[in-house]
Amino acid sequence: MEQEFETQILDIDAKKIAQKLRNLGAIETPEVLQKRWVFDLPKKGNTGRWIRIRQVGDKTTITYKNKSGTGISDTQELETEVDDYEKVVKIFQAMGVWIGSYYQENRRHKFDLDEIEFTLDTWPKIPTILEIEAKDEEKLYKGLRMLNLEDKDVGHIGTVNIYKKYGIDLHSYKELKF
Repeated sequence: MEQEFETQILDIDAKKIAQKLRNLGAIETPEVLQKRWVFDLPKKGNTGRWIRIRQVGDKTTITYKNKSGTGISDTQELETEVDDYEKVVKIFQAMGVWIGSYYQENRRHKFDLDEIEFTLDTWPKIPTILEIEAKDEEKLYKGLRMLNLEDKDVGHIGTVNIYKKYGIDLHSYKELKF
């Protein structure tokens, strides 16, 4: 399984972050709508596990995630690309072995700079989140320094906990759309 190095930063000014990344020479990808189904698996020990089927433009992936905590390296994942979003969703829905399944949408505005991925993720009902992902911790912290965010709390908080911070139970929404 691959180790994921990622942090989510809350309470940001998305326009200022985007402009700073442009000024630094980041390669910008236009904002896209992401749609996903999340299928929760029973917890195994202290880990949260789920499967995500996500479509971004014409690319669809299936990802298994295993999250043991909120640290920047506490999530492991396996991901592969598939060619039919709707069919894969139907297969997973037909299995019916999940403890919960949820449809979610968000908009993602991506910037790449020095092997670091910066995304501004806009979700319904909450402020935009900055996510920084890199191949290792050193690069991730470099990304924080580039944006002068080293004083912010870091970690992979997770979407469920981010919504909880804003007083919203994400799993009370079987469908979360704009």
